[in-house]
Order: sequence, then structure tokens, then C-alpha cells
Amino acid sequence: RKAKQANVKVNWKKEAEGDPIVQVARRVYDYVNHVLSLDIKENGQEDLMSIQYTGRGPDEKAPDRYTPHCDGYCTGGDFKPGNRVATIIMYCEVPEKGGATNFLNSGVHIKPKQYAATFFSYLDPVTMKSDDGFSMHSGCPVIEGQKNIVTQWVRLG
Repeated sequence: RKAKQANVKVNWKKEAEGDPIVQVARRVYDYVNHVLSLDIKENGQEDLMSIQYTGRGPDEKAPDRYTPHCDGYCTGGDFKPGNRVATIIMYCEVPEKGGATNFLNSGVHIKPKQYAATFFSYLDPVTMKSDDGFSMHSGCPVIEGQKNIVTQWVRLG
């Protein structure tokens, strides 16, 4: 079973009011710009995505998960303006068992921690080429408990 998901609209007009959704999104873009030294703007970005996984026990035949995929291009090719360049996954609630994020081609397996985040880019900011599959990842099955994440996919240009 695929996890449930819903868009979370960022109302940038409420930034001066200290809207918490806008504050989270602003921190994402500030962080990405700091790490990648790119001029990422909030205009034209995707909404935040809330994703919910529910564990139904070890005998569940089709547990909630996200199958292996790349969030952007991961073919090693040249960057095309407007495409995704990075992802940040924010762990709001973590399950008792399961629910890790697994990067298949890089050998990285991240066990979620509540209120922590995982950031990864699939663009080399120097060569402006996408990775060649290094960022392919999956959301491992949730066996027990609940996993709630908020994901921001970041686009450039």
C-alpha cells in the first residue's frame, strides 16, 4: 500500500505575520541556498507535501511504504531549468518499528528521528549535472506505529 498524502499550501502573504507553515518553508529555502549556494526563490515551488504511513503489524501483507524512486532526474544528464534539485524530509512523527528512508545506490539507511530532517540534492551545483542514481530512495514499510512526514521538493529556475 502506498502512503496517504496531501498538499500543504504555503501562503507567502502571511510571512510577515509569522505563519508557522511559511516559517518552515522559508527555513527550507534558506538552508538549501546555504548548502548549495544557489539562488532558490519561493516563487514557482511545489506545495509542502504531508505524507502519512500507518503500521498494521508484522503480518500485514501490504504495509504502507514508498517504493524506490528519484524525486528529480537521476540520469547524470544536464540540468534543465525548472526541474527539482533537492528534497528535504521532515519527520513529524516516527513509528515504533520500520519507516526508515533507504538510499539504495548509496548504501545509506536513515532511521527517522522525531523533529529531525533529511536533506539531499540530486544536482551538482558546480557542473549543473544531475546525479546518476545516487539519490534513488524508498520509504521502508512501517510495521508498527505511525510515520508522518512533511516533504519539500525544491526547484531551480
